[in-house]
Amino acid sequence: MVLNPLDAICNKPRNDAICVSQLRNAKKVDKRILQERPDVKIFLPFRFLFYRPEQLFAPNTYNRFLAATGGDHVISLVDEISFVGPPSPPLSQLDDIPPEQFCNGDNRPPNCGQNCMCTHTIDIPLNAIVEVVLVDEVQSPNLSHPFHLHGYSFNVIGIGRSPDKNVKKINLKHALDLDRRGLLNRHFNLPPSKDTIAVPNNGYVIFRFRADNPGWWLFHCHFLFHIVIGMNLIIHVGTQEDLPPIPRNFPKCGNHLPPITSYHGHW
Repeated sequence: MVLNPLDAICNKPRNDAICVSQLRNAKKVDKRILQERPDVKIFLPFRFLFYRPEQLFAPNTYNRFLAATGGDHVISLVDEISFVGPPSPPLSQLDDIPPEQFCNGDNRPPNCGQNCMCTHTIDIPLNAIVEVVLVDEVQSPNLSHPFHLHGYSFNVIGIGRSPDKNVKKINLKHALDLDRRGLLNRHFNLPPSKDTIAVPNNGYVIFRFRADNPGWWLFHCHFLFHIVIGMNLIIHVGTQEDLPPIPRNFPKCGNHLPPITSYHGHW
């Protein structure tokens, strides 16, 4: 019996495999998690951007990239953004970070291009029920990206691939269409609790959590080399007023990053 089979067939019983979404939680599940509509729904497609050598090795520039197996030069994108860490910790030094450092899918930096880089941050109201739909647009054979959320456990309510046999590769547009048509598999019978979940190749994962732990929480692929090239984002829950006050004489961190030209060096 295989846990999380690579074929991602998770919508029917089988004798050779079982998906996490088919397991049942031994504990009670927050009733609001099980309601039909969440307060916030976030679709997060992720993929690689393939650089051409002339893009990477232009004079007087330096780009982060991974030399992948086979010789491809790639950077990671989540919702078309490659994550760059902030110059200071937002938990204790938010005022030291230029507001334009932060962005998300609805608010990208102007003229950021294909390799859009910023501190990808999604703001979530405190105590909201959040549903996240991860969509694998990488689609490398036999590769399932394990995503981990800091500060929370979440309930896995769906795993699978597109039921449309005419669609060979899933993407954000197709996932949104499946969701509108009610064709993304969701299970609300005691969905299991996890803090890390592997997204099946060419498939999707749906999970929910109650955003009751305020703060700035990293959400990332657990492959170290994918983290380095930007397959991360920050889930920002609540506001600074929801956090404990910063202790008096609390140490401060300086900027440990070089300036990025798109921000004109004002870090």
